[in-house]
Amino acid sequence: MLGAEVTFDVALPKVVWGWLVSTNMWAKSIATGTFLLGLYFIKKYPEQDNFFRKWLPILGIIFIGITLLVTVLDLHHMFRFWKIFVFAHFTSAVTLGAWVVSAFVIVLLIAFWSWVTGNKKLLDRIMIPGFILAFFSTIYTAGIMGEATAREVWVFPAEMISMLLSAMIAGSAAYLVVDAIYGNVLKEEIRRELGYILFGSAGLAAAMFIGELFFAKIHSEFAYKTIEILAFGDVAPFFWGGMFLTFIIPMVLVGIANENKKYQYAFLGALSAIVGLWLIKHAWLIAPQYLPLS
Repeated sequence: MLGAEVTFDVALPKVVWGWLVSTNMWAKSIATGTFLLGLYFIKKYPEQDNFFRKWLPILGIIFIGITLLVTVLDLHHMFRFWKIFVFAHFTSAVTLGAWVVSAFVIVLLIAFWSWVTGNKKLLDRIMIPGFILAFFSTIYTAGIMGEATAREVWVFPAEMISMLLSAMIAGSAAYLVVDAIYGNVLKEEIRRELGYILFGSAGLAAAMFIGELFFAKIHSEFAYKTIEILAFGDVAPFFWGGMFLTFIIPMVLVGIANENKKYQYAFLGALSAIVGLWLIKHAWLIAPQYLPLS
């Protein structure tokens, strides 16, 4: 038959989106989170903006570089990635994401040049477009997951909120780690605020996952089966490890740090959050792929 095309004729035998995609989302959370929070603290604490003007582009370039690297490695035809720019179809979240992230990379390079040359006005001029690009770079993966209509637990609004919270967790944790390594150069007030951002974001993100655990069965049988795999199946070590390392341990340690002014606990909590964030993202990504689509 002329014009006929076979698009999908066998069941997928394995997980398609694996650790490379998990690493993509994890690194992107750090890159965008440090940028968004960096802009906030530059505006709020101009007397200590040198710290954030330095580490905003450095952390951003490192982790968006990791994002792009694992993305290209995950492509089936990695040397054809240029076609997404030359033959772009903007009805796809993948295409939109590629363009947004590419523009975000340019902003990060300008921010780095601003720090190297000491030209603060250069970064100030791109703050608003940089904020917009960082925001959409954070959430575009939620659009990709939302397009996978057979995966009922990947719902765009919830995934968008989850990814914004991940960026806040990762960004605040990254700055707490850098500050501790370089001898607590930030004012106590800034360290406390970073701790509160980490504490609040972790609490809200944990509430979303706990809600899924308790109410997935109301949503659908598919969602309930996914939660069973998360909590008791093959990915349970990733999931529960992520729950404790990303949410519970950081909240306890940051709470102790801010209450007793012992900021070495905030450093440990931030490290725990960064490690745990990869685990929880990996579990949430691969668990639905264990179920058949029909």
